[in-house]
Amino acid sequence: MKVGKVILVLLLVAILASCGTKAPLRKGEVLLEDKGTAYGVRTPKWVELAILGGYKDIEKLADYKDYVVFIAQFEAQNLQSAQLLAERMQADTEIARYLSTRVKDAFKGANVADADSKNFGAYGERFVASVGEAKFSGFRQESDWWVKVQTYTPENKPDKQIYRVIQLWAITKDMLQKQFDMMLSQLAGVQQPTPEQKRAMDLVQNTVAKDFFGE
Repeated sequence: MKVGKVILVLLLVAILASCGTKAPLRKGEVLLEDKGTAYGVRTPKWVELAILGGYKDIEKLADYKDYVVFIAQFEAQNLQSAQLLAERMQADTEIARYLSTRVKDAFKGANVADADSKNFGAYGERFVASVGEAKFSGFRQESDWWVKVQTYTPENKPDKQIYRVIQLWAITKDMLQKQFDMMLSQLAGVQQPTPEQKRAMDLVQNTVAKDFFGE
């Protein structure tokens, strides 16, 4: 019976691989079922990239090259529970948290001269805090998917079977840029900045633009 179950699972994986993109799995997982098998549709490319790649890979797809995306994932031991977690997500809070983390990561990779590092750090921290507290308008849930997977222990023994619900949210780059520009303007304040402060603020703005908008 165990051999028969293994063969059945392998056949299912082979069928799915032949009719769609790669199964959206993490290392050490086996696909048992997904939304595609339930409804007879192919796995979208964004699903594969959401799990195996990341947001930047999705933003390179033709359908999303003009968008900034946010991926939300929810796991439970049955589909109804995973879907309920997805429905109960506080989208405003999670999107703001994601954007602030992405901004912070962009700042970590910025090339900043020693003379500007102090002002850059101060303005950068304030902008990250502003993003984390903001409510962004324009994000829409574009699509969703679910998978049922078998997980394995480090010893390669069957562990748990879990359902994973994945949501794709997106906002046009133009709409997000306008909201970021307003926040950066508030950050600058009304007083004329010193040359050093101006360089730091420009670097903050350019770093954000490069990461989110490809400028």
